Amino acid sequence: MQNIWNYISNLGTTGEDKQLSQKTIVLSNQLNFVMLITMLLLLVYTLIGQRLTHNILSYGTLRVALTLLLSFLNLVIARYGYTKLSRLSLIFLPSIVFLLGPTLIGYVQEEEFTYYPYVVIGISIIPQLLVHPHKEKFLYWFSLSYYFLLVIFIDRIMVHFGKPELVESFMNSYPIIERINTFYLYYKIAQIALFLFINAGIFYLRLLNFRFEAELGSKNSELNLQNKELKEQKDEIERQKDELISKEISTWQKLVYIISHEIVNSAIPITNLAGMTAQMLEDESGVVQKPEKIGEEVTGDIHHSLRIIESRTRGLINFVKATKSLTDIPKPNLRKIFLRDLFERITILYSAKFKETGVKFEKEIIPPDLFFEADLELIEQVIINLFQNALDAMEEISDPRLSIIARKNETGHVQISISDNGKGISDEVLERIFLPFYSTKANNSGIGLSLSQQIMMLHHARLEVSSTINMGATFIMIF
Repeated sequence: MQNIWNYISNLGTTGEDKQLSQKTIVLSNQLNFVMLITMLLLLVYTLIGQRLTHNILSYGTLRVALTLLLSFLNLVIARYGYTKLSRLSLIFLPSIVFLLGPTLIGYVQEEEFTYYPYVVIGISIIPQLLVHPHKEKFLYWFSLSYYFLLVIFIDRIMVHFGKPELVESFMNSYPIIERINTFYLYYKIAQIALFLFINAGIFYLRLLNFRFEAELGSKNSELNLQNKELKEQKDEIERQKDELISKEISTWQKLVYIISHEIVNSAIPITNLAGMTAQMLEDESGVVQKPEKIGEEVTGDIHHSLRIIESRTRGLINFVKATKSLTDIPKPNLRKIFLRDLFERITILYSAKFKETGVKFEKEIIPPDLFFEADLELIEQVIINLFQNALDAMEEISDPRLSIIARKNETGHVQISISDNGKGISDEVLERIFLPFYSTKANNSGIGLSLSQQIMMLHHARLEVSSTINMGATFIMIF
């Protein structure tokens, strides 16, 4: 039954219909279907009653059948897309087929004088439901005027056209009219008042409904916009997540490559040298020679080879220890640090080195009493690492200059900038510069910058770098 109701309700609707138009079509179909079922039940009841009483078919039965047929035709034309015609038919034709038609041919029953006006009042609800009072003003007021006039004049039309003999062969008048005429004015005023009250109430409720629908539509638009923004944000988060995962995988791949490269670079010479040393102790057949058969020169070579193996092995051990140091950074002990004290410690530490290498060193603090909270020793270690890298980058520079400047940036964060005029850093190196064990210098573990970055992260701070080839580099510590 639910499927039938849904099918009937959506007759003639398309995806191109506006929301209000589609609602009107659905409601029109539903009213036609309800009227069809009502008339069908009434027709069955009437036919059964006439069958039991052996009465012949009357005009009353015919008008029920015609109204049923009208409802069916309305649904058929709606099914083929003529929804406007179906709606107009539902607004005007039921009153004509059921009331005016039989009345105009003279078929008027006496009891109809008591209920016809109220049937008209009931049917007048149909245009209220199906016609928009603002967008279809003419049709709205025309249909209500039509029903209002019917309420006023339906009994007069019945008196004028009614033929009692069509209903009862012995009647030539309607006795009920004489009784109604004694209070006709109050009778008609009551009907008009009821018509106006019902239609005014429905009109007001529809206006409220339109207002609420407009507000709901506005809220839905806002929610749709917010949902769209949330979806875009979700997609962006997913994209960034995928990008982070990709970068993480890439970082681990680079890390594994660097570690593998360092270990292999140390292991291969050790293996080769160990093999050569073993061969020095063997004769041509591969048998180990007695000590007295090994000359002093070979013994010296073996000793030298073992020392090299020891050195390379120690270097490999130190590399592994440096790797472990990345996970052994202590938790920062935060305290108030004045930049002037920090800079003074660094200056004293490096003054001899600057004098030796001829580096022109500059420092500046804006304002002079600038301070921040951090672990003094850990931050000092970061600056030492950055200074050492800067000195290495300026080894072949004729006029080396190094500066350290502290100030508050535009967002209120303390910013320490360390700049040199060295050879600079290429874009390729910048991409990997903070990777553990990555270094462009020989005999360097590549731990310093990675360690510095982790120290900054433990302070909820960040370390940034910018550089131009042959013009130097600038590392910025932002707290």
